[in-house]
Amino acid sequence: MKILALDFSGEPRGVALLEGTPPDMWEVRAEMEQRGGRSVPALAMVGRVLEETGWDRSEVEAIAVGLGPGSYTGIRAALALAQGWFLARGVAVYGANSMDSVAARAWGAGLRGRVRVVVDAQRRELYVAGYELRQEGWCRVEPLRLEAVERLQQANDRADWIWVGPEVDRWFSEGRLMGPSAVEVGRLAAREAPRRPEAWEPIYLRPVQFVKAQPVVGGTVVTSEGVS
Repeated sequence: MKILALDFSGEPRGVALLEGTPPDMWEVRAEMEQRGGRSVPALAMVGRVLEETGWDRSEVEAIAVGLGPGSYTGIRAALALAQGWFLARGVAVYGANSMDSVAARAWGAGLRGRVRVVVDAQRRELYVAGYELRQEGWCRVEPLRLEAVERLQQANDRADWIWVGPEVDRWFSEGRLMGPSAVEVGRLAAREAPRRPEAWEPIYLRPVQFVKAQPVVGGTVVTSEGVS
């Protein structure tokens, strides 16, 4: 199977092409990372890795998307690209946790021990999850959650962990800079069942809140309490 993997949940944004047999036999054919947030031309990145491998777009059989947590706009952009490809080509669409991909990248880079991956969640909060990286592999040992920056900085067990993340040095000077990996997203996602693209949602731990706009009649706002 030929997979196009995307992770736009953080910096840098990444695109990769993998070829192999699910769940674990994968060869990386091409990989590209680029910084710049919303200014990064996603389709141009995809075009460049396809050109590097000599693949035609019609040869891509599946798309894997990093679901975050992280940049909501970036994740939605990757999902929109996957949905467009699905509508045009009927490819399988997979999703993976982007923080798991950071842990997998750290393990592949030779890091061992207890690792906390942190990602900016705005509002002086961080997304955080704990992992155990052993010689034989890695696993999550703490659930993904939201924590206040100050609480993590003052935690009694802070010294027991290696802190890793795409911007980790903003909060932990001893942390190791490492972002999500499109390659690892592709490998992780292919272990799960594909879904229709609209079934995948960004990982967002806060409750979604919105205020429905009030109807306007003749230039007047109508509320439940009457006309204003």
